[in-house]
Amino acid sequence: MIDDVNEALEDGADIDCDGSAPLFAAIMANQRDIVTTLLDKGADVSIFELDVTEHEEIVEALMKLAPPEETEGGDGLEMVEVDAKMVRAFDRMIRNKGLAEPIQKKRGEEYSAFRDALKWIAAEDCYGVVMEFLEMLELAVKEGGDDGVPQFLEDDAARIKELSAAYLAASEEEVPGDLLKDYLKERKKVA
Repeated sequence: MIDDVNEALEDGADIDCDGSAPLFAAIMANQRDIVTTLLDKGADVSIFELDVTEHEEIVEALMKLAPPEETEGGDGLEMVEVDAKMVRAFDRMIRNKGLAEPIQKKRGEEYSAFRDALKWIAAEDCYGVVMEFLEMLELAVKEGGDDGVPQFLEDDAARIKELSAAYLAASEEEVPGDLLKDYLKERKKVA
């Protein structure tokens, strides 16, 4: 793969096209060697707002953004996957109708996977908003069981509306769909 990267760059490929997309894709694909090569060739890392300056520290900081390839599961190790269809559906629902919409559409059990996917595709601000919403929801369920959810949606409607607006604003900056597209394209190449 390094040879392909070098060849593409020699043929005039833009190392920083689409706002550092090649570097972002290499990070999301857990391709340390490609990240290192792109940095060696002068890839711009300013989009990542790192607080380190040494080459190896930069590589380490960037690789911390990569999704884990494996996690400990009940039966040993299993691959971590991002469900593109679910992420797009949730993002669309939230953008159109707010954070409560997936729950009202009876898809609340998928919310944690959506939150985690936002983290791994580097949609950090969207992730933070969803995290806050889910913490509020968890507390409501803890206090009121399944009956706590409708009460939460009613009692905290104003805060949910604020968080929904914050998600919309963050998604305009981070565009989860675009980040997901880059992430998935690279993951397919690796698989």
